[in-house]
Amino acid sequence: MKKTLTALTTVAGLPIALTGVGISANAATNKSNNNMNSEMSKDGSKNDSMDNMNMDMKMKHKNSLPTDLKKATDPKYKVGSSVELTADHMNGMKDATAKVTGAYDSPLYVIDYTPTNGGKEVKNHKYVVKTELKGDKKNFKKGDKVTVEANHMKGMKGAKGTIVQVCKGPAYAVTFTPTNGGKEYINHKWLSQNEMEAK
Repeated sequence: MKKTLTALTTVAGLPIALTGVGISANAATNKSNNNMNSEMSKDGSKNDSMDNMNMDMKMKHKNSLPTDLKKATDPKYKVGSSVELTADHMNGMKDATAKVTGAYDSPLYVIDYTPTNGGKEVKNHKYVVKTELKGDKKNFKKGDKVTVEANHMKGMKGAKGTIVQVCKGPAYAVTFTPTNGGKEYINHKWLSQNEMEAK
């Protein structure tokens, strides 16, 4: 009786062991496939992440406030007020708490430009203001060719660009710490009024 039980246990144990091996092998295979898929996904989105990271790295973390722009007389968000950012110009900007450090009477221009340092063309850069552009006109409009005088990031100053959109002012400068724990941006330029909410 003991031998039979032992035999049955052994025989019964064998398929279980084999099944266990099968599960283990399948799990390993699935894990490997999942890892491959995960790596493929990472590779697929890597360019976007790298572009954002490069943008963040190029953006100046400390800017001076302009002296050649008229201050907005009655901005919705006063200098010194606390706001929550709804813009997503860079990693960690959206939902960050910010302090308004400047509000100026100027339209905001979205531009395409080719960096002077040989980088690829930057599309739909938000934003520059009227004193940061040079061109044939004083009042710029969509489609105008301009020379960029802003120095928000490397390769921007002196770049040739095109205005792709004109947005209503005022133009706001803010100081904020990114939600992803990055370094604080002091007097970041620029944000529009509809890209922030009262805190």
